[in-house]
Amino acid sequence: MRVRRGSGSREDELLSRAERLRKSVEPLLPRMAPGVDPSPFRKLREKLEGVRAEQDDARALDRSSRWGEPLARAYAGLLRFYLDPSPPALLTVRDGGVELSFAPFGRTDPEAQIAVQGFDDPARLLAGYRPMARKGLHFFATPEGLVTTGDSPDPPKGYLAARERELPYRFTADLEGRRRCTHLARGEPRPYLEVGWAGANTNWQVCRGCAREDAHLLSGLVSGAAVPRPEDTFSVDASLGVDCRAGASCAHASVPGPSRSLLHRYRLGRLDDATMLREYLAEAAPHVRPRGEAMFLAGGVCFGPDRTAFVQALHPTRTERAALDRVLPGVRGLFEISEPSASLALERLWKDHAEEIVAAIEPDPVEANRLASEARRTPGRVSELLKRAAHRAEERERQSSLPRYRRLSAEGTFVDAVARAQAVSGAGAAERVLLDRLPREGKERGLAWALLGALGRAAPHAWQFSDTEQRFGAELEASARALLAAAPGEYHEALGRLLLAAGTADWGELDVEP
Repeated sequence: MRVRRGSGSREDELLSRAERLRKSVEPLLPRMAPGVDPSPFRKLREKLEGVRAEQDDARALDRSSRWGEPLARAYAGLLRFYLDPSPPALLTVRDGGVELSFAPFGRTDPEAQIAVQGFDDPARLLAGYRPMARKGLHFFATPEGLVTTGDSPDPPKGYLAARERELPYRFTADLEGRRRCTHLARGEPRPYLEVGWAGANTNWQVCRGCAREDAHLLSGLVSGAAVPRPEDTFSVDASLGVDCRAGASCAHASVPGPSRSLLHRYRLGRLDDATMLREYLAEAAPHVRPRGEAMFLAGGVCFGPDRTAFVQALHPTRTERAALDRVLPGVRGLFEISEPSASLALERLWKDHAEEIVAAIEPDPVEANRLASEARRTPGRVSELLKRAAHRAEERERQSSLPRYRRLSAEGTFVDAVARAQAVSGAGAAERVLLDRLPREGKERGLAWALLGALGRAAPHAWQFSDTEQRFGAELEASARALLAAAPGEYHEALGRLLLAAGTADWGELDVEP
């Protein structure tokens, strides 16, 4: 408790409130929900009215501020201050993580003085009714004022919605009455914090991604309520939220909940929501470490040691699957990634298995080592590296499937270079090779026009060809298109047909059959 001197404005506020309470005690009494037994409040009203009858008698108020019901004592103290006002000393206490100040006018509990001196704030008035709550009654601070539901634990209509609006979270109700954050409502398996309210027959769940370091879900929900035995009324729990598909033998089947110490610190407000979840995950970690065999998790789904199901859930490309199938058999212990993503799994594996990952795509050990070294010098996404490596490997494979020639004529050399570039690297590469090798004169120029037509790229380059070259190439376009579309086993014959159609009989000789 801390002491400080009140300001002139605070003195004016207290005088204004005292003046209102000299006229009526009604603002100090809760509104009763239908069916509530009025007898406890009838007695309280009588005691408050007895104090109000003494409002102009300083000695009587002095006496009443020292004896009797706590709220009546606090009321007498405030009315006594009205008769002889002076700048009040203020005491500050913490209540539910919030600092509240009051002037010590009567010999009574801080809760009662806070309630009387701040009666126009339902949350402050609530403080004065906690002793009655401990005896079995329920009170709720609503935007409309303080409400009692008597011995019924059901909060008044609209109370829960009002509390939720003040929280930094957004909830969606499910069919079982749970209020869940956006991610959990979508069915995403995530670690979560849960606060339950037995009286409201509801619980609230916030996942690790939503939990905040500046929020306390329990306090946010219950700070506006005073109920009997709050430790029984409001429950706190946390869960890994894992969708375990490995059966009863999996470690996840026997993970304990938060420790009593952790729950106690959270209930006292010493831990925020995010820290509570983080510390629970640290507590649970030793219980989910498999012994010997691997345990695979992706996006909150546990596949146990089932590597095949794990890889399938990552939806890998052919290249990514080859790398994962190469490395994962050697993994032991817990292997977890936050989302079901093959690229995330490879990023996780890269540090210890870079060479194996690249070798799964690049069979040439020299090239594999070069790629791994390049990736370490300029770190990037592993999947992109594998994509480049796979592309190069596929190009080499396509190149090796094409015929090799011991001898080619000038026309044959030109056409083969363009057709080979298209077969290995695509139309763009073929166009670049054609333009780079295009001679200033000769039969190759008519063949080039035919190839450009087959590639669908003749129009942008028409200015480079004479009418004669274009007419000659147009007659060869069908044969050029057949060559570019030919399978590796048909490539040699298709090349020969195009060159023979162009009038080149002795165009080349095969070296090695594909």
